[in-house]
Amino acid sequence: MIKTLTLIDAICAIALFATAFMGLHAKMEKRVSDWFVLTRLALIVAAITALATTLMFFSLHPLLFVGRIIWLLVVLLAIEAAFRQKRETFGNPWLFGATYLILIINVIINIW
Repeated sequence: MIKTLTLIDAICAIALFATAFMGLHAKMEKRVSDWFVLTRLALIVAAITALATTLMFFSLHPLLFVGRIIWLLVVLLAIEAAFRQKRETFGNPWLFGATYLILIINVIINIW
């Protein structure tokens, strides 16, 4: 069961990075919104698997799993801010760079 959840986490992390990258580089606002929906779906699946592993293995390493939930909230806030900035003012390169860095760290954490 844990291997399946780990695989789903890795796939969601890669999907988060790919959809956020495509959405933040889209030229039309409709495409930005479409990619944002897909990014949110990947984030919801990642949150559900994180919650499932937390409920299953909380007694083993409680701080690790609580930290993981907090990290997903940081990822959510970064993605929301970047997409909001993209839709309102065509984006902010520094915010996009910070979001990409957070998403790359997220991929490394979830694959490791």
